[in-house]
Amino acid sequence: MLPQYKMVLINGVLSVILLLGLIIYKYIFKRKVNLFCLLLLISSLPLISILRAGTYESGDLSQHTAKLMSFYNLLANYKLIPRWTPEINVGYGDPYFLFAYFLPYFAGSVFHFLGFSFLNSLKMLLAFSFIFSGITMYFWIKEELGSKPGFAAAIFYLFMPYHLVDLHFRVTVAENLSFVFLPIILLAIKKSIENYSKKWFVILSICSGLLILSHQAIAVSFLPVTIGYCFFTWFMKNNRTPRDLFFCFISIISGFLLVSFYWLPVVFLAKFTQSGLNPTPISFPAFTELLYSSWRYGFLFQGREGELSYLIGYTQLLIVCSSVYLIFKNRLRKRLKNLNIFFLIISAIIFLMMLPITAPIWEITPFLKYSQYSTRLLVILSLCISALAGIIVKKVNKTWFVVILCFFTAIYTILNWGNRRTIPAINDTYLQQEFNSRQNISGLEPTFPIWANLNKSKIKTRPKSNIEILRGKAAIKEILRTPISHIYNINVKSTVEIKENTLFFPGWIITANKKQIAINYKNSEYPGIITFNLDQGSYRVNVRFIDLPIIIFSKWLSGLSLLGILIYVFIPKNLKLPKP
Repeated sequence: MLPQYKMVLINGVLSVILLLGLIIYKYIFKRKVNLFCLLLLISSLPLISILRAGTYESGDLSQHTAKLMSFYNLLANYKLIPRWTPEINVGYGDPYFLFAYFLPYFAGSVFHFLGFSFLNSLKMLLAFSFIFSGITMYFWIKEELGSKPGFAAAIFYLFMPYHLVDLHFRVTVAENLSFVFLPIILLAIKKSIENYSKKWFVILSICSGLLILSHQAIAVSFLPVTIGYCFFTWFMKNNRTPRDLFFCFISIISGFLLVSFYWLPVVFLAKFTQSGLNPTPISFPAFTELLYSSWRYGFLFQGREGELSYLIGYTQLLIVCSSVYLIFKNRLRKRLKNLNIFFLIISAIIFLMMLPITAPIWEITPFLKYSQYSTRLLVILSLCISALAGIIVKKVNKTWFVVILCFFTAIYTILNWGNRRTIPAINDTYLQQEFNSRQNISGLEPTFPIWANLNKSKIKTRPKSNIEILRGKAAIKEILRTPISHIYNINVKSTVEIKENTLFFPGWIITANKKQIAINYKNSEYPGIITFNLDQGSYRVNVRFIDLPIIIFSKWLSGLSLLGILIYVFIPKNLKLPKP
């Protein structure tokens, strides 16, 4: 175990070694520094902590690891798109994977398939997400402004305080992954409008879809920025035509349709969950929390009790002030000025939307009211301020300025380049046992079906068996149990009422001798649990979780969207495209 102060020392030593190596390379060997390679080296510094064995003392790393185990089991062993999570709620199950972020768990499954433990698979996902977020930001701003601005913007993006909070303290794998896709979506928009090609049409479609699969709340929040940037880029183009804008929007829409297998069921079925019935009130930070951290003179972003700081950042605020100054002094050329104004306006809107005064807007806006935290918008604000940093560097255009600005932006966050401590004893085996042996339901999950009621103590604890007889007499033998199919042979001697210890959610059906029978999930003693009645006789009962019509439709829609994109890609080049 390496306490946090030792990690700070290690990170400091490695930073000094990197700095000395850079000086020797440039001034002794007289070599030109490749900014992209330097970016990769710098982005690896906050990841040293991830190499420590075990899980983090704070954050959601352990929870995500346990759920990744369930996801991988469904994906690998049952060849299913995971929708039902049988281990949750002490074995009663839950439609968690129907609503949870798909791409982070899928990517984690790929890492596990390659040989990493489940815990290390998520650590690898966090590391790759962090590094690639810097890469995508670098290439977007490089395309807009040049290499030096791209490098500076990437450093700001990587070392934005909230990015490090997400990486090491909250450990939100979905938000970390979403950082990767925001810049590349804007890059693809710019390329599509300025110099249309099928390649960028496909990239924009795929990345728009992947952002939704990463984090639907951020995808929805980012959509206005996406649309605004489309119009901005189009207006800045000299020889613009409606065709450029039309195909850009078609590409984005194609991306949404491509992943409709995920978001369409969420839209239609969320009303059957606790979060859909009673959305969690949006949590807002205080105005001062966005400007200053409360610990270690403002340089530590997590308190002793796990409290988190949501500050924007000190050099980041300096960049915003400098951008405003340049506007009033009229020191920028037309395109640079307009780009500066565009991202300043978005930054101001985001800042206001994070404050409690905008609570009524969050409460009445569809989808936003399910976001839980207004501070999620810091992901988008990170992108905007990083772009502003690139504009400032482009204006100043001095190497010494880039070095000083990037150095201080990275170094003041050094206390946060790792979780405060790890617990080496906690590994995959421990987490699997803890996840499967939990005996009590601690509270309502957001995806908890609306019919269940924890005030009824009989469903708070793990059931003694998978199926129970409530009334009557019968002999029951379990034949097969998979996550979505429970098969029993039941010999009924007198009319019985049976409780199958699974939470009901639309999609569960029961067949007895291949005939569907009624499910009662509103039993006053066991609300939300599947119960059913059988008359005297012998039955082969199958309790199955099937795809609802909306899920079947969404799969077909995704498949047809993919087919449409493939057909479009392989259309001969000499075939004229329709004009809007």
